[in-house]
Amino acid sequence: MKKCVIVAILCLAPFVLANELPYVPGMEVNIGTGNVKTDRGTLKPAITKEPVWKGLERMVLSDRQNSHINIELEMNASQQALDMARNIEDLWNSGKYNVALEMFPELAKITNVNEMAIGNAWKVPIETQAQGGRWGNDVRIGNRDSVEINALDIHRASGNLFVPLLYTGDGYPNCWCFNWSTNGGLSWSETYNWWAGYDLKSVSTSVVGNFCHVAFGRGSAQDQAFLYRFNCATGAQTNFNNGSSYVTVFTTTSPDSILEVALTSNQDYYNNRLYYLAITKNGNLRFFWDDTGATSWTEVPTNVNYANHGLDASCNEGFATYYIWASYISNNDSIHIDANSSGDVWTKFLRYPVGNFGDYTAIGAWRDTIITVFDFMGASLGYVRYLTSYNGGSNWFWGVIGDSTNTEESPDVACRGGAGQGVVYRYYTPTRQERYTWRAYAGGWPAPVSIADYEPYYDKPSIEYLGSNRYGVVYTRWTGPNQACYFDRSDWTGIVENKTENTISRFISLAPNPSNGLAKFSYVTKQQGNVKISLYDASGRLVNNLINETKPAGTYTLNLNNQELPNGIYFIRVETTEGMASKTMTIVR
Repeated sequence: MKKCVIVAILCLAPFVLANELPYVPGMEVNIGTGNVKTDRGTLKPAITKEPVWKGLERMVLSDRQNSHINIELEMNASQQALDMARNIEDLWNSGKYNVALEMFPELAKITNVNEMAIGNAWKVPIETQAQGGRWGNDVRIGNRDSVEINALDIHRASGNLFVPLLYTGDGYPNCWCFNWSTNGGLSWSETYNWWAGYDLKSVSTSVVGNFCHVAFGRGSAQDQAFLYRFNCATGAQTNFNNGSSYVTVFTTTSPDSILEVALTSNQDYYNNRLYYLAITKNGNLRFFWDDTGATSWTEVPTNVNYANHGLDASCNEGFATYYIWASYISNNDSIHIDANSSGDVWTKFLRYPVGNFGDYTAIGAWRDTIITVFDFMGASLGYVRYLTSYNGGSNWFWGVIGDSTNTEESPDVACRGGAGQGVVYRYYTPTRQERYTWRAYAGGWPAPVSIADYEPYYDKPSIEYLGSNRYGVVYTRWTGPNQACYFDRSDWTGIVENKTENTISRFISLAPNPSNGLAKFSYVTKQQGNVKISLYDASGRLVNNLINETKPAGTYTLNLNNQELPNGIYFIRVETTEGMASKTMTIVR
């Protein structure tokens, strides 16, 4: 008997340390009923809508010369309209800007101008403008303000980072742009922007294979689940294998429409599947999957018709049964946690009341450990709670991130790569803070720390695991410039003016490149420490571990003999105590 008691105590110890309590589905949850005093009700500035080509009219000549456009029309546009749109594209992209602009009003006579959209690929990516040097510890992403939604993902092979931003401005209710960084977030460039004359509700991003994908709902009725993709090596918008610049995953029929979308993938292990989830106005939760081609989608029925908002999804590396986990808030103010099995059977795990304060949920999974963090309505204020399972969803516990004595909101979580659980959220003090905390996959949470240089906006931030025990965070700034977007890292203690000069990315070189497989890779370490150099192919598959050993400070040259590898693009990734960087290698024979 005594032995059984000891075993029971040991089993409960991690949950006691984490201040977690068991939760059984159906257990009563005490929820506040008052209104939480926050600043979430800020109204968007009024925008006078105008035809989409006005954005091209406002471009200065240098921007016009740097742009390459594509025009999107309504789903059932006539062949005459499609031909005219292609003609306008050719005129603009060949430098005949005024002639192209003169044709837009004629195009509007034979198609629905309210359904027209323009995508613009920058020939040379637009770098984020310096404003008196660095921005302090945090780096601004792009030159856009009035950002409503941000998303973040990483290409494991190269370490390149990708951030789409949904923003308001330039005469349009919502636009989105695509930004990338090749040096761990020290600097950013915009490679693409897209705009239309109607509201956009959501944007999400995920990397699989050698492409970063962007999902959103298209059309004035938000009836088309759209998907774009970008090359992970160049950041450039890339057509799908069918030659189209976009893919329509599914459509809805009025009065139904798409409210939110969420992308995720199995990049971290098989690296061959992309998953597209969406909530529609009718309360339906839609779930689709496809391979890296992303043009032929399979739907898995969820039988969910009560989903409302707060959608998030996570792929589960090392899963036993369930490879996709999803969280969302239903129309009765409860968070739901569902999962999809390896047999493509959608399973509903639990429902947990959260009250009328809940806007956001976020979910992460690693093997048998699942955690979802969410807005929760307490007795007199809102704060961040979480639900977690350590055995694949059989048993659940609940706890609080931070504390429940002050308003907290808008959390996100990352659980990838075996690196534990990183959480960020907004802490509502007179000086608002973006707070971060981390733990292993079980146990107590350290005291959260304030990580942002600026007061954060109330929208949901993004967090991702970058490798080498580092996390990256994207958040939107509250004021000055209003709702601009910034990036921070868990290992940054401050970016000074010469920070870029000290990063290893400035001290790696490869020659010749392209090569026939024979090349020399040179690198410099400023201090003694472990050096790890790995070679990945374009899909993110590890080809070879070249070096993993302690090196004194110095200059080194590594002779590469990759003549047995097929032609294509590869990535040489370097990790030292000074940081991480990658170099693209092209083999051509």
